[in-house]
Amino acid sequence: MPLLENIKRNFKKKELKGLALDAYFVSEKLAERTLANKGFVYGYKKKRSDGIPTDKFATLMNIGGPTLVLHIGERADGQGLEMQGKVDKRLGKVYERSEMQIREKPHEVFIRLEWVHDLMDIKEFIDEVYEKRR
Repeated sequence: MPLLENIKRNFKKKELKGLALDAYFVSEKLAERTLANKGFVYGYKKKRSDGIPTDKFATLMNIGGPTLVLHIGERADGQGLEMQGKVDKRLGKVYERSEMQIREKPHEVFIRLEWVHDLMDIKEFIDEVYEKRR
């Protein structure tokens, strides 16, 4: 069975969602994983053709539960807030941002993994963020 099919199958198990995303980023997206000094915070950078990693395009962390944070655009352009609305609509749940997250992180999209039933629910958002990262 191809790797993507294994990832999608394992994503259905709540306890394996973070691991499935990690495998997707590292194997399918050829991303570079970094581990933060805090518990359960993994950052993912796109590997450019020249071998130099970009800024992070995604972070797996625990914010009241396992959460995927996508990084898109610049803080000033607010693309994260726009994409957040699309993600919330797709998942049928609204991620309640704090005032700080609205003010300081308008370029980020927050996705609670327990709300995601299938990798395909969020794959297009991951792919868009990955492709736009330079």
